[in-house]
Amino acid sequence: MHRKDWVGRLLGIVIFLLGVGLLTFVFFAAYGFFSADVISARNSEPIANELGRSAINVLAKIGYLVVMTIAGSLIAGKGVTLYFASGGHGLHEEIAPEIEK
Repeated sequence: MHRKDWVGRLLGIVIFLLGVGLLTFVFFAAYGFFSADVISARNSEPIANELGRSAINVLAKIGYLVVMTIAGSLIAGKGVTLYFASGGHGLHEEIAPEIEK
């Protein structure tokens, strides 16, 4: 039986909360990005240019959100892995006792 490492568990919780905080930031950023007022088209600029610029802007924001979501999920996952690994159990090990045949 391994000794439970309280420092590792505490660090695992902190890293997990950091990942959850990053995910929360991403959700609020997404809400801010997509609830912004629509800018009216200017008379001096053709509508095709404005439409192309807006489409590229939306795609860039979606890409940013995807990358940040993946990063937050990976960080939270590392925190969970560290938490369980410091308790003497790995995520890939059997936690339940083996049944004898």
